[in-house]
Amino acid sequence: MQGQKLELAIDSIRLRYGSQALTRAGELPPPQPWASGTPIDSLTGIGGLPRGRLTLFTGTGTCGKLTLALALLAKASQEFAHAIVIDGGGFDLSALLPFSCELGALTVVRAPAPEIAGEAAASLVRAGAGFLLLLRDVPQHWLGPLESGASRSGTVVVGVVEAPDRALAHASSFSLGFSRQEWVWERGLLVGLRVSARCVKNRVAPPLGGTELVIRYPLGTQTPADLRQGITEVPLHVEEEEGRPRKSAAV
Repeated sequence: MQGQKLELAIDSIRLRYGSQALTRAGELPPPQPWASGTPIDSLTGIGGLPRGRLTLFTGTGTCGKLTLALALLAKASQEFAHAIVIDGGGFDLSALLPFSCELGALTVVRAPAPEIAGEAAASLVRAGAGFLLLLRDVPQHWLGPLESGASRSGTVVVGVVEAPDRALAHASSFSLGFSRQEWVWERGLLVGLRVSARCVKNRVAPPLGGTELVIRYPLGTQTPADLRQGITEVPLHVEEEEGRPRKSAAV
């Protein structure tokens, strides 16, 4: 009886608002991958970041999540007509200097309040932005419009947060947790860091555990004295640590 009532409610919504107003999860087409050209592609299970879905990079401190996101942003600026950054005001374009970023395709939205960030993100993915990098919180009531807009346009959406709230974590389709394993030093200079990237959620394919990555900085950028001043994430490249893959349980 309860199942019949649910079916009647679904039919009523579709009749009133159209067949696309409500879609069962089993009826959704599989997401198309966007190949980032990084080892992260192998962790998604589909050969790239899912188009039309929200991907999250999480982790505290200097763990490589922002570095990787900037590398993806630079690549997206070369492949899409519009690559968008939604930021709370602290994003510095100079962080993209080590990458081959096409600035003509890049738009930075300064969103001093979460409400502005949510409205801008939902509007831009609905308008067909190719890639959207989210660097600040979005209110829960904007996550639905963001998801539906991205699903229709095929936008690649990547959020970079230290610890997502419950709503954002639920809205994501693919999430990676980053943690720094050790700094990489050569001849007294800090040249990079070794991090682990662990798949903590995957709704687009079976979870594939994690792997070790090495993120290298430009040569000679840091000395031990510079380290005390803070670390700037500006890598030349990201590579997978050979022979050190690690399987981990999905959450």
